[in-house]
Amino acid sequence: MEIQKNIDYNVPPIKNSITKNKIKGIFSFSKVLVYIILIIFLLISIMPILWILLAALKDPLELNQNPFTFPKAITFINFIDAWTVGKMGQYFFNSVIVAFPRVIVILILSSLAGYAFGKLKFPGRNLFFFFFLFGMMVPIQAMIIPLYYKIQSLNLINTYWAMIIPNFGLSMPFAIFMMRAFFRDLPDELMDAAKIDGCNEFQTFYRVMLPLMVPAITSLFIFEFMWSWNDFLLPLLFVYDDTYRTLPLGLMYFFGKYTSNQSLIAAGVSISIIPIIIVYIIFQRKFIDGMTAGAVKG
Repeated sequence: MEIQKNIDYNVPPIKNSITKNKIKGIFSFSKVLVYIILIIFLLISIMPILWILLAALKDPLELNQNPFTFPKAITFINFIDAWTVGKMGQYFFNSVIVAFPRVIVILILSSLAGYAFGKLKFPGRNLFFFFFLFGMMVPIQAMIIPLYYKIQSLNLINTYWAMIIPNFGLSMPFAIFMMRAFFRDLPDELMDAAKIDGCNEFQTFYRVMLPLMVPAITSLFIFEFMWSWNDFLLPLLFVYDDTYRTLPLGLMYFFGKYTSNQSLIAAGVSISIIPIIIVYIIFQRKFIDGMTAGAVKG
């Protein structure tokens, strides 16, 4: 009887251990499958960029003969020619002049507006906010004609301002919407504590609330910089002089002028995409923090 009891007592743990091992095996297999799928998507995403960079480092003759192989001899002459002969250096400088004022002004104004709509209480707050949101529903194609005539009446055609000023209004609705959402997640007790310490409204915003918004500001900075750097429609409408063309518009004429030299075209494309990649690599951690903020509630 005593031996039988021991046998009956020891059987269930053996079955349980076998079941647990099977479950662990299933979960480990699912993890491996997930990683395989993610690696496949990573390769699909990175292959075009890698191919463009490799093509830019090849001799044109080698690229025509072996377009999908690594270069036998790395050459930077394509980048030099694209920068000087293809005027990519001038277009790059124009893109910087257009992008950074737009991004900085939008960050400042959207932070102030997001704080006002998210934390301050004043008459008509929701009405004004929905008025700004209405700008997100109007497609830019519906505003092209009146916008062009307005810029023309201000004598801003073929100027940097023609590519900077309209984007303030076009980008502010999304920027305000995004910053308001992040400000609303911050606890009101921080504002009360700051007021008890003697801070006025602006000091509360600048010294207490704004430092907590670094992930959100970084996310908005990356979005706005990417959109401004890749903007093609407004430069196409307002700029006819080659002196003021930005990189996306310059690339359009670059393709037509150097169609036979694929290596030179790849170098021009690489010059246009490298700044966006660098900006994202530098701010990727803050960008991810900003995108995931508020996803998990305590």
